[in-house]
Amino acid sequence: MKLHCFILLTFILISFALPAQKTVSGKRTNHAISLDGMLLETAWDEAETATDFINNYPNPGVASNFKSEVKFLYDDQYIYIGAKLTDAKPDSIIAFLSERDDFGNADWFGVLIDPYGAGQNGFGFYVTAAGTELDAIIDQTNEDYSWNAVWRSKVKRIAEGWSLEIRIPLTQLRFPKETIQNWRINYIRNIRRNRETSHWSFVDPQQYGEIAQSGYIKGIENLGTPLRLSFSPYSTMYLEDSYDENSKSQDWGFRPRFGMDMKVGLSESFTLDATLVPDFGQTVSDRLVLNLSPFEIRYPENRPFFLEGMDLFGIGDLFYSRRIGAESYLKEQALDSIAQDPNNTINTIPDRAQLINALKISGRTKGGLGIGVFNAIENRSYLHYRDSAGNDHKILAHPVSNYNVFVLSQNLKNNANIALLNTNVIRPEINVLSNVSTLRGLVFNKARVYSISANTQVSVNSSGNKVDVGRSSAISFQKVKGVNQFNIDYYDCDQNYNPTELGFLPRNNFFGFYGRYRWTGYEATKRLLRRNFSAENTVEYLYRPTKFGYWSINSEYIVTTKKFLSAGFSLNFYPLGERDFFESRTFGIPVNFPASFQYGGFYSSDYSKRFALDYYVYHRVFDRKGMSNLDLNISPRIRIAPKVFTVLSSTVNRYFNNFGYVRVTDTNYTDQITLGNRERWIVTNSIALDYNFTKTFSLKLRFNHYWQEVSYKSFMKLLYDGSYRASGYSGTDTLGQSYHNTSFNAFTVDFDLRWVVYPGSEIRFVWKYNIYASKNGLDYGYFKTFNNLFDNPYLNSFSVKGLFYIDAGKWFRKKAV
Repeated sequence: MKLHCFILLTFILISFALPAQKTVSGKRTNHAISLDGMLLETAWDEAETATDFINNYPNPGVASNFKSEVKFLYDDQYIYIGAKLTDAKPDSIIAFLSERDDFGNADWFGVLIDPYGAGQNGFGFYVTAAGTELDAIIDQTNEDYSWNAVWRSKVKRIAEGWSLEIRIPLTQLRFPKETIQNWRINYIRNIRRNRETSHWSFVDPQQYGEIAQSGYIKGIENLGTPLRLSFSPYSTMYLEDSYDENSKSQDWGFRPRFGMDMKVGLSESFTLDATLVPDFGQTVSDRLVLNLSPFEIRYPENRPFFLEGMDLFGIGDLFYSRRIGAESYLKEQALDSIAQDPNNTINTIPDRAQLINALKISGRTKGGLGIGVFNAIENRSYLHYRDSAGNDHKILAHPVSNYNVFVLSQNLKNNANIALLNTNVIRPEINVLSNVSTLRGLVFNKARVYSISANTQVSVNSSGNKVDVGRSSAISFQKVKGVNQFNIDYYDCDQNYNPTELGFLPRNNFFGFYGRYRWTGYEATKRLLRRNFSAENTVEYLYRPTKFGYWSINSEYIVTTKKFLSAGFSLNFYPLGERDFFESRTFGIPVNFPASFQYGGFYSSDYSKRFALDYYVYHRVFDRKGMSNLDLNISPRIRIAPKVFTVLSSTVNRYFNNFGYVRVTDTNYTDQITLGNRERWIVTNSIALDYNFTKTFSLKLRFNHYWQEVSYKSFMKLLYDGSYRASGYSGTDTLGQSYHNTSFNAFTVDFDLRWVVYPGSEIRFVWKYNIYASKNGLDYGYFKTFNNLFDNPYLNSFSVKGLFYIDAGKWFRKKAV
């Protein structure tokens, strides 16, 4: 409580005038605009011009040396952006083609639109000089490029530089229902060869929030609300060679899938998105790893429906969408039940939960209230098996599951906001219910120099007659503007807080204090464009019972030269070691890791060159004989041809004389907690190749191989105070074979050929080849793992998918005309 009072007293309101923001007027047109990138229609001549762009990088506040002229038109169905981008050296314009939503290596132009004018949320539309299109949903600090709108653009190279036209249907935007509207808007231009980024309305990098620094386009009149109704039916055909657990062999199979995505505009501000019988089989393969920690690994979401337009639902990490359609909830329990009788034979195993449908409703009112509703339903599934008498049985592997998310997010004055989010998971067949809520807020002083953010979460989980209630909270005081910035944080999480039925939380039962200072040198020196220095300090404890965990001190210095080379050096210290209360897998008993320090750095060369190189080296040394960690990575980036680009990456993680928890099944030692001294190799190699034939026809090829080998040398008994001593446990069987030595491989290939027939519609051919294999034993070297890697079970999948966008609302709009 004293800390909270101290922060509130420290929060001083400082007032001074903010720079005036630019304004232009919108122009209605009654004439058709031909999308050719030339701006030849007379309507363009009548529109007001936005010009005089100002540098954001590398010289903030300085007028751009590149003349940019932008105009804005609108009619009853579209808004139009036209831009003439002058370049004194037009032959130096960089225009390499890249796939959608990837700026790649090219000059680009963008428009940021905030129809409600609150300065907190908006839409971004970008076009490169090669014609690649990008779009994003934007908030004060993030840009979500997974959102894909349906719009068109056209780029034209001209003698003075390049020009473009953008046509955005009003159906793709959300705006208030008012006769006369004033939108926030900003135009952005990037010159790739010298890294200049400039804005029409100056965006000060020392000021918090880009949208709040946008200008205005005023006088948009009588903008009707078009009917927003679209369907995207799909059909996918799979031909797969996969491993059958029952027959213990590879079997080919054919399976068709049919479904549909639907988008309905409920009002001018709210949209319903639904997916019926979804199919996500063409998403990129997961990069699985061998996890020796007590914490769950978080894998990224790759399914489009759970990526697009999810900004409202991302509050507080309570919605981890990979929980939906995940591994069958009772699979392991069902397998254990079947295994009690060795004569049982498994017929079918439902590996993953079957998602029946999912829908989301989201939008924001003209008063700045964001509302989001999400629902998904999974079907029940059974494990089928046959007993010794030949009778068939089934046992529940996954219950009917209903996932719900509800969120309210209110924008307040001066870019402040407050949000409430609730998640609810119901599995009625097994009496499981989870309900988790978070309330969080952010406020600034008048000049937006300082901010306070705070949040609190409550979880209620019931299973049968057992009910657990937990909580967590955090508060942060920050200086968010200027060359010198800092934040001071407090956070806690009790031992009962658990949002993991739908959210993500690797651990609970902790509290801590965190402080960070950051200095940025915005003014260029003789050789350097930008300099950054940061220092962090963290002290963390076990929440209950209260015990010291660790104290860490980190610092980093990063520079970018005028040749666009970046390099950084960092130091990290754990001067008192670390008392890890989770590694033992036993409540209240720590594992004491010795004091350590880490040093290292990275280097990144100029990405605009045909060949670029990234690498890093970090070395962590412990106060224990022979114990250290070494992390190395090298990643060349090569533009083989104007349309062909590849990134190679090789990472080696070497852990010398490492130690950690070992699960022991020997009954002579099950009464003790055992730690193993081990040597670990982790090698990850990947190749990413992109071939963009045109802006609508592209090929992506991804190879990834992850290998980890763990070799145990000796074992220790963990004592209650966290110390350890030698154990008589050998970890071997009667033949001297280790129970614990492990070699793990994850080998994946993803081949994705995509043809965008027209915006929103595409045909994709995908080939996936996956091997995930773990064995009890060693390969004795990375390259030796290939001797039998391809003898393991694998998935070899070929699929063709057709997705077709149907703008049903267009039919009704035509009839209305």
